[in-house]
Amino acid sequence: MRFKPGTILSVLSLSISLFVLAVYLIILIHINNMVKIVNEKTPFIVELKDSLSQGELDELITDFKTRDYIFDVNFISKADGIKLLSKELGEGILLNDETNPLKDIIRFKLKNDFIAAAKEKNLIAELEKNYTIDKCTFEKESIESLKNNLINLNSIFLFLGIVFILISFILIYNNLKFILHADRFTIKTMELIGASPSFVKRPYIKLAVKIGFLSAVISTLLLVIVLVFLDFKYDILNSIIDFKTVAFIVIIIVILSILTPPVFINSIVRKYLLLSDRGRYN
Repeated sequence: MRFKPGTILSVLSLSISLFVLAVYLIILIHINNMVKIVNEKTPFIVELKDSLSQGELDELITDFKTRDYIFDVNFISKADGIKLLSKELGEGILLNDETNPLKDIIRFKLKNDFIAAAKEKNLIAELEKNYTIDKCTFEKESIESLKNNLINLNSIFLFLGIVFILISFILIYNNLKFILHADRFTIKTMELIGASPSFVKRPYIKLAVKIGFLSAVISTLLLVIVLVFLDFKYDILNSIIDFKTVAFIVIIIVILSILTPPVFINSIVRKYLLLSDRGRYN
């Protein structure tokens, strides 16, 4: 049985829906990993008061380095800070008669478990009581915003996946109705010579398997292309994505794509044969 335009549309639509659902599952499973990465890359900034002695500064840095939930501790003087700003924004940030408005800072990062337990507020309150510290800043709002955006994005992928699946099955249904109508005399002849329903349904089931298999191949290729592109563009992807989990998701998608269309088409053909026997399609 050759592929017709309607069958090709069914394959493309089912491929897109499988791809979108695979992306949905990948984001759903890895969303905590994404948030963890962002948590541990968001700096905690401690602004120091002016005129600290070297001993006070060393004591403070040593304190931070001994805490097990703190890592990557760095001291940035206000002189180094203005140099960094000059590189980013261009020379001439300060006029000759202006003083450096920045403060000496200590920048470090917090482990994900500490942030997940919402202990950063207690840390800010504790540190701001220290006479050597002027202010503490940690942009947790941006992390929460990212998490909410990921959840919203994933909801969109789920919605699109459901929509494309419905479109796929509508296309398969209409395409099969057209094929069955075109083959109605052949089907009737086969029934008259005693062909069993399973024999009559066989070519249509094979068509369904082909639709499912091609859809699985196309959706898998799309997913691989997207992941390879992201892997080349963003080095961080390897630390977020568990490729064994992705492979498991692909296997589930392939199994669903190969099994679902035959079951759906078998139901339609069986219904058609019953109606044909009753004279509805004669």
